[in-house]
Amino acid sequence: MIISIDCGSTNMRCRLFNGQELIDEVRRKAGVRNTAFDGTNNLLKSSLHDCIDELLTRNELTENDIEVIISSGTLSSDVGIYRVPHVLAPVGIKESASHSELVTVPEISGIPIFFIPGVKTLPENTVSDLSEKVEQWDSLSGEECETYGLIKLLGLTPPFTITLPGSYNKILQIDENGRIKSMITGMCGEFIAAMSGHTLLKHSLPDPVIRTIIPEMIRFGFDYCADHGVSPTLIKARNVQIHGDWNEDEAANFFVGAILIDDIRPIAKVCDESTTLVVSGGDPLRSIFEILIKHSGIKFKNLIVVDDNTAKLSPNIGGMLVYEEFKKYNK
Repeated sequence: MIISIDCGSTNMRCRLFNGQELIDEVRRKAGVRNTAFDGTNNLLKSSLHDCIDELLTRNELTENDIEVIISSGTLSSDVGIYRVPHVLAPVGIKESASHSELVTVPEISGIPIFFIPGVKTLPENTVSDLSEKVEQWDSLSGEECETYGLIKLLGLTPPFTITLPGSYNKILQIDENGRIKSMITGMCGEFIAAMSGHTLLKHSLPDPVIRTIIPEMIRFGFDYCADHGVSPTLIKARNVQIHGDWNEDEAANFFVGAILIDDIRPIAKVCDESTTLVVSGGDPLRSIFEILIKHSGIKFKNLIVVDDNTAKLSPNIGGMLVYEEFKKYNK
């Protein structure tokens, strides 16, 4: 049996598998932003220890019953638990496997933990323009396994472009060999949470912000923002609800449509009429991205919107593929 961990900025998900069959799962509201806030990774360590212990206890297992704990995501980052340097793109399963590390972290568990590194892009030495350099400095942690899993589960044929909205959004170009060759990062989920939960807008928006999707208000927020800019548009989400006749959900959909504009627009930079564009990640953002991609006039040949179960399991399946590749060269 295997335990697979998918940890991001805000959530930790630990799943027990027998082969590729999901047996059980637990989650904690813990992620690397807690390390950033607290200046220590103690919460990550205690949360992971508790998740593993709960899975074992609930399923009447011992550590000896688990072959390995596979960790994809941010736990291998500089604000995680065990740092493994990011791998320079282009990166596929073989590159991820060759740079992964299998270690034991006694304060967490006696089971070996397989830490999969993230991926980074850097400017070429010949690049001198500062804007171009800044654009090419980028990284991800976990989306590589999500991508490998989606290729496997959906039978995707590279090349394609994929967008993965969550706490952060990643727009990835996948080459003909199934390797990540470029990326664009946005802070969509974090931006929504920060603006809706830590400004005056908190008084006017529901929690969760999107309780029900209202497509016409999503699109209107996007269009209004395109004409008026992000900051002047966001405050309208309060004005239309406090002084106008909109309800909370209408205001919230307008707000989200507006705040996502700078995560949607960059997709057009890497797509054309020959592109297969894949939209995954969790809902409701996945569904909202579908609405806005279709609305914004982005060009593509095929649009594939991933179903809930595939989106959920893809990071775990991708991590297993990397681990199996690792074992080939470390017998």
